[in-house]
Amino acid sequence: MRIGVVGGSIAGCAGALAAARAVPEAAVVVFERSAGALRDRGAGIGIQHERFGELAAAGFLDASLPATANDAREWYVWDGGSGDRRKGGGSGGRGNSDGGGTSGLGKMILRQPFPFDGYNWGHLYRSLRGRLPSRVEYRGDARVMSVTPTESGASVTLTDGGVEHFDLLLGADGYRSVVREAMFPGVVPDYAGYLCWRGLSDFAQIEGLPHGAFFTVGFPHGHLVAYPIPADDGRVHFNWVLYATVPPEVTGDLRTATSIPPGAVSDALLDFMDALLSRELPPLWAEAIRKTAREDVFIQPIYDFEVPAYAKHRMLLLGDAGAVSRPHAGAGSVKAMQDAAALLDLWSTAADRSDLGALAARYDAARRPPGHAIATLARRIGEAQVLDTPDWSAFEEATFVPWLAALTAMPDGTELGGRRL
Repeated sequence: MRIGVVGGSIAGCAGALAAARAVPEAAVVVFERSAGALRDRGAGIGIQHERFGELAAAGFLDASLPATANDAREWYVWDGGSGDRRKGGGSGGRGNSDGGGTSGLGKMILRQPFPFDGYNWGHLYRSLRGRLPSRVEYRGDARVMSVTPTESGASVTLTDGGVEHFDLLLGADGYRSVVREAMFPGVVPDYAGYLCWRGLSDFAQIEGLPHGAFFTVGFPHGHLVAYPIPADDGRVHFNWVLYATVPPEVTGDLRTATSIPPGAVSDALLDFMDALLSRELPPLWAEAIRKTAREDVFIQPIYDFEVPAYAKHRMLLLGDAGAVSRPHAGAGSVKAMQDAAALLDLWSTAADRSDLGALAARYDAARRPPGHAIATLARRIGEAQVLDTPDWSAFEEATFVPWLAALTAMPDGTELGGRRL
């Protein structure tokens, strides 16, 4: 049996690992379009404790992965007053004024238990890549141009003109997936109408920032999410994501799915961000973001979509190829690894591991519902916290808690961080 995997990032490595474990005698080939190691922008990932435990039990993660331990999520808003007006007098002195008579952190609306730890995308990717058995053929600088379903599987056509056939093809090639295009032509991500700036600062150089927590700072038509993550050199990074609506004349046309890497962000977008920091964020948070050099800031326009099915013919979709959820649910990488873990379980327990049609049907039934549910939850949060924001400054804990609970409640058990595997 030949199993092809299009995409060699987190979803691709997890999918290849699942295939290699489920069918040890199969030939597994991974096609990654980037040459050499994938570029690591250092982006942060928050993983919920129970989801981490499930993936560790399935053999995709383990406790050796570097992490920053956090025990709470703190919600802030700039109330425009002077001093640090944290609710209840400051949570044990953790708050700090900037000493200049203006609000430092702002008013804390809520400090809630939050069972997430912070991880570095690069560490997670390298850990998964290192788990691949040597018999898995990982090809870098191998761009798949198109995919064609056949009666016995699927064929891939590469940029060098080569064509290869596989009995089963896993599409783990992200939100611009060529495998998905072969399965469902024209199903593409929809631009949500807003974007986020992302970057890293040195946590130790930001005076007055609380430790051991995830942070959210609300403002009209947007919010900041930030949390510490481990760096490669032993330091701790301040990983931040700033969401906001931006006029089309500043963004340009973002309807076609794209991202803007460090060094390619326009001055107009960076200037817009700088003005937003001065206008909407408490000074300490604005200062923390400005610790990131302008040339290191990158932009992620926000998209989402769901596919009609996670499997068709002998092609399966994993991760963002199957459903892109806005980052608000904190489940993108987790969902990709869960897709692979479910595939491994279904394949390993199948009465006939060579019956790929039956495997595809079972996989679709298992993974389409949670993929769609996570996208629905993230869309709901984005609408409420970016496009149609409340009056953040009017919230007190007594009014904020029920608003937040109603926003994130899903009847099927989907929650921030994903859904039970």
